Amino acid sequence: MTTADPVPAPTLDDAIAFATRIHAGQVDKAGDEYIGHPLRVMATVARTAGPAGVDPLAARFAAILHDVVEDSDTTIADLTAAGYPARVVAAVDALSHRPDESTRDYLARVAADPLAVVVKLADMQDNSNPSRLGRLDAEQSARLAARYVDRRALLDDLVLDREIQGRKIQGR
Repeated sequence: MTTADPVPAPTLDDAIAFATRIHAGQVDKAGDEYIGHPLRVMATVARTAGPAGVDPLAARFAAILHDVVEDSDTTIADLTAAGYPARVVAAVDALSHRPDESTRDYLARVAADPLAVVVKLADMQDNSNPSRLGRLDAEQSARLAARYVDRRALLDDLVLDREIQGRKIQGR
């Protein structure tokens, strides 16, 4: 391949292998291998993306990659250079909480990207799963459960606001 040749687009298996490498050695709050979380989020969006009007394959890519920028030295530019589709990279960017960014600003950016919304909903569902939270101490479990209820409500409000503004712009 010459330098003028485009980078071949990674497959979903490539993305899974990449995320697995990035998250190697990381554990979640319960002490389980972290990669289980993006894999579960990916499985959820495989079922929920189509009914939400989002491309299921793009959603699976964004789901498996959704934490690589937050949890490693990987950058959005790295994902672009690796050949990931622009809409997947944009969703991962929207899903990457920036340092010192308010939760409202972060979720407003997520709400502006329908692909990111589908992934974030699956992410919050997995993070607030009672069977997973039940493995934590009662105080931490209650705190996390409340946090995800509040964040889900805020995201729902922001998505609704975006939809209302879109209708106003279209004159409906």
